[in-house]
Amino acid sequence: MTDQTTQRVRFGVWLPTTRATLAGLTLPGWAVLLGGLILMVMMFTRGWFGAGFVAFLVAVGFNLMFVLRFGGDTTGRTLASMIASRASGKSRTRRGEASFRSGLFSTMPADHLTTLPGILANTQEISGTDGFGRPFTLLHNPRIKTLTAVLSCNPDGTDMQTQPTIDISVVNYGGWISSLSHDPALAGATMVVESALRDKGPLVERIISDLDPDAPEIARRHSLEAGEQLPARYSEVSTWATLTWSVPALGMSVEDAVAEVAAKLPYQVEALRAAGGGAVSVATSKVLAEAVRVAYNPERSAEFASDALRGQSSGLHVTEAGPDYFDDSAKRICQHDGVASMTALVLAPPKLQITEDTMAPLFSPADRFLRKRVAIFYRPVSPDKAVQLVQRLDARASTAASAKARETAADRALKGKAKKLETEVVEGAAVTRFGMAVTVTFEPDNRAYKDAELKLKSLLNSSALSYRFCDYDAGPSFHTTLPLGVLPWLHETTVEAAMKGIV
Repeated sequence: MTDQTTQRVRFGVWLPTTRATLAGLTLPGWAVLLGGLILMVMMFTRGWFGAGFVAFLVAVGFNLMFVLRFGGDTTGRTLASMIASRASGKSRTRRGEASFRSGLFSTMPADHLTTLPGILANTQEISGTDGFGRPFTLLHNPRIKTLTAVLSCNPDGTDMQTQPTIDISVVNYGGWISSLSHDPALAGATMVVESALRDKGPLVERIISDLDPDAPEIARRHSLEAGEQLPARYSEVSTWATLTWSVPALGMSVEDAVAEVAAKLPYQVEALRAAGGGAVSVATSKVLAEAVRVAYNPERSAEFASDALRGQSSGLHVTEAGPDYFDDSAKRICQHDGVASMTALVLAPPKLQITEDTMAPLFSPADRFLRKRVAIFYRPVSPDKAVQLVQRLDARASTAASAKARETAADRALKGKAKKLETEVVEGAAVTRFGMAVTVTFEPDNRAYKDAELKLKSLLNSSALSYRFCDYDAGPSFHTTLPLGVLPWLHETTVEAAMKGIV
């Protein structure tokens, strides 16, 4: 009788989508550099030495500013991008746009005293019921013409499931991601996992304060003993899925688009439930408002939990759940409601083989943070563009390998993945672009900041992720990771989109 060990299932074919480089320069970069050299030689033959040197220096300067990436191929940025980001941050600070204050001391109009700040200021809510009579709230952004539905999930942890169950859930989740590419109106989706380690002290104090003085002694004693039996720290985890549709692609009017989204919601709920989402429901305005308020002020979590136990409701609407104050004028840090946050951006999947627990430490509650929020962005690619994309990826992998003096094992693996992906796409597989942002919240002092930064770097490095910190756009990055369906690529300027096409 032989002992057989079950082989771990690995998922996904990950390929970089950045432009292929040779010695750090892209094809447009080499074209400009060679053009500068040729122009310099032509001018030298005519005796125009000064003009020739200027032409060559212009070509070199173009590559230094707009082509060469500093900080890595996946997460690095060009000098032009870094300068533009810093200038934009300084400009927002000078105009007063980096600071936000609500309530009685706000300069906002009377009907917007508790509105959301920054890129969320234009958000409107539309409530209704789906075909099964279940309530929902859609978030409408009239500026970029999108509708967002937020689904609340309650998945069971992998420690509570068998390996075959986990594998089936992952396959179903992959099927859900694949289905995103078959909805032409869908602009993108995000999965947000927010976690915190909470001390039981405030919860026990709230239990004691809520006891009725006239309650029987045995009931009071049992309540106190139950509070004492709680673990010293407990995990608080919330999981959200957001789906954002383009209004013009759905219908002639917002009302038509809302009706289309309402018809799609039951399918999305069932698909996520089959993918291990547990009890999945479409979030209402009240649920989203409390989630946003907790993100701004983590201490609100215990308050909302206690109110729920007593059957009370905050009565907040999500568009009225703005912070008391918000300031992101400092580099990398944004301060809000007595705490501080920073965000790290991940633009490439892990370099390791992917299993269901490759990034488990990153998503699990961790100390050194008051709260941690991980947002995964999915940008679906339509089937007709997917074939073109994988063909370009295959060509880049082959070019990058052949340009080297010796082909490495990593080059051969990348070429094999590109061939496999092209075959799968031709057979009907979908392609989805990947991105991720991690926001951590901590006490607003230097020691807590250093501890949080060190811990966050440790979590990202242990998952073999390449990352960079959001230095001059900490505020927008913070709001991007909220479960409100903010898709970064929908907020790109024309210049940013054009530069991505060039370099």
